Amino acid sequence: MFEARDSATLAMMELPLLGDLELAVIEHLWAVGARDAKTLHVEVGEARGITLNTIQSTVERLHRKQLVMREKFGHAYRYAPAFSRAEWRARVMAEAAGDLDDAQAQGVLAAFVDLVARADRRQLDRLAELVSAARTRRNRGA
Repeated sequence: MFEARDSATLAMMELPLLGDLELAVIEHLWAVGARDAKTLHVEVGEARGITLNTIQSTVERLHRKQLVMREKFGHAYRYAPAFSRAEWRARVMAEAAGDLDDAQAQGVLAAFVDLVARADRRQLDRLAELVSAARTRRNRGA
């Protein structure tokens, strides 16, 4: 059984650069769940005209980058995402926002809040809860 990593692990690690195939494989794993390399080859690799060996190398690189977990399954490994797609996207957004100057960051934050507000009232309420919880954690550490 896969043991999920917590969000704090993702928040602390430096985001690795992903190649097109690595991104395609992890996106596929997010969509369908755990797979072994042979199944990934059938579902992702064959359409791209790549070998099973290439898929095996790709999932092994994703494992070394700590983006997928693996467990022994017979004579092979099954791979599953270490983090949810939402956690990954949030981390990518946070890193991108961290590279902005204050004026740019304020614009990004305002656009994000507007986007959330237009999407769903519950999501806006959830965002307020998350901000409040983050403030509480920050004040405890200060």
